Amino acid sequence: MTTTYTNAKNWLVQAELLANSGLTDLTGGKDAGAGYGKAIIGDFSIMMPAAYSLVRNRNLMHHETISKDGAWVRYVEGTRLDLKDVQFFWGSAALAQADHTLLHEDKSKKAELALESILADLAVLNIPNGVKLSISLSNHNPERWATEIKRRVSGTHTFEHLHPLTRSIVSKTVEINVTGIYPEGFGSIAHCLFGEASLILDPSELAIALDIGSSTWLVTVFNGSGAVIDRHLIEGGAGELHSMIAEALDKRNDRVSLLSKDVKHSPSLVNQGILEGTFTYGGNHLTGKKFETEYSQCLDSWWSTRIEKFANFVTAGNYLDRAKYLVAWGGGVSLPVVDQNLASLGFLVLKNPQFINALGLKLLSQISLGA
Repeated sequence: MTTTYTNAKNWLVQAELLANSGLTDLTGGKDAGAGYGKAIIGDFSIMMPAAYSLVRNRNLMHHETISKDGAWVRYVEGTRLDLKDVQFFWGSAALAQADHTLLHEDKSKKAELALESILADLAVLNIPNGVKLSISLSNHNPERWATEIKRRVSGTHTFEHLHPLTRSIVSKTVEINVTGIYPEGFGSIAHCLFGEASLILDPSELAIALDIGSSTWLVTVFNGSGAVIDRHLIEGGAGELHSMIAEALDKRNDRVSLLSKDVKHSPSLVNQGILEGTFTYGGNHLTGKKFETEYSQCLDSWWSTRIEKFANFVTAGNYLDRAKYLVAWGGGVSLPVVDQNLASLGFLVLKNPQFINALGLKLLSQISLGA
């Protein structure tokens, strides 16, 4: 059973359980993602904003940050000699810094910062010292980046992070074995065909998958052997919807909005209101405002233009009539109304949709180890 952290109390309990578990060997899968990175480490899942910030002034108390979706990490020593004594923030802790880097703005960073991303996951999870981790990762261009990712990630690494309960700085050593680098979405296919969400699909039969992520809609046609028959990328994922809603809020002229009329609304705060189910922007009386109307209006426009492009692709390629399954995953498929729209079109919307690729990557790690 995969445990997803839903609140601070649960996260702290799980962090303490993992630290004291006595585990010495773990398998995992890492989906670098666009807006958010997702990982399955052992039986634990973690999702953090894909953001990085290098600590340049090491005299400041930068380690005073602690969060279930962000971390401060210092690389002490190990295989990566170039990282010795380097400190950095990841996730929400990086977003709080003015000079942070968003990985989706430069896809090469997903490869170049692959180790930093994993160490941040391990810090938040509070893994035991001395763990051996076998992990598979996904990348948008494995032909270009696979060798480099393995070089950067594989090896023994000693790092420091803030203990989530005692708030003291602790040191951990981990040995990482990269079991494979796969194309983005390949783990999702593996999960559907050979994992918990198994599809009954013969090698001669087709399925059409729709992955609604932060940046794109990715359509993948695959067969029962896991071979990718065709792919089509549609720009403008859930992040585009959040931006549309933020821009709509910018144009409001009601009394409350005028208090902050010169401030651009943040897509991330829009996303927060959606995730919390409140459809409220901001958390105080000056800025807090409901945006159900903007959500409904923007969703209609966002959905209709992209589902039409999806339909054009699958019909032009003569895939729709031949497909045994329509399956959907990615964080965007669980958006309010979107999940209903997909179900009405006959899509099988998988549980835990954001973690499907990471789950499949963990499965591929297990297969490679003969587990």
